[in-house]
Amino acid sequence: MTAEFAEREPLQARSRESWERVLRTAAELFEAGGWEALSISEVCRRTGVSAPSIYARVDGRAGLFAAVYELGLRQMRETEDELFESGATIDGVTDAAGRAVAVITRLFDAHAAFLRAVISRSVDDPELLGAGAAESRRFVARLGGALAVPNGHEVARVLYSECVLRTMYGAHFLVDDEDFAAYQHRLHRLATALSAAGDS
Repeated sequence: MTAEFAEREPLQARSRESWERVLRTAAELFEAGGWEALSISEVCRRTGVSAPSIYARVDGRAGLFAAVYELGLRQMRETEDELFESGATIDGVTDAAGRAVAVITRLFDAHAAFLRAVISRSVDDPELLGAGAAESRRFVARLGGALAVPNGHEVARVLYSECVLRTMYGAHFLVDDEDFAAYQHRLHRLATALSAAGDS
């Protein structure tokens, strides 16, 4: 987010621990109820940290949100790296499409609450929408490269769109009674077919 909302790092260990507690609590509030639920007074009530202590770290609610967003983004990137490095697969499927589907579906599943809240908020926040678009393009480019086919980026965008729809509207929005394994296998078939079409 912008520099005006930049988080100021606490210097002492005790202050860092309090700030981490504030961020965890703020993230929980945001993920559970979105922007409307992100309240400095509620964070203070739940953590026992005073409002002046929070204002010493960030510039108000917008600054607290920016810190929560950066925390969530950092956690997502860590999960992303772990999934790529582990060679994640779906039920033993070892082709590039299966690995790509495993990465994206597990990433979205692990961070569904954060993603849902961020996507919802971005409707009313053009700066957040721009930041989210840039992050999404970065991830799609990485996933497309991992597919190792000429149209990898296009295939990755289709997978990304499917994951956004499931995250925002639930597991039964596009397909009735689709559990997570069936969802992964459907996306694997889709990615395989699209990848083959790009080769022809």
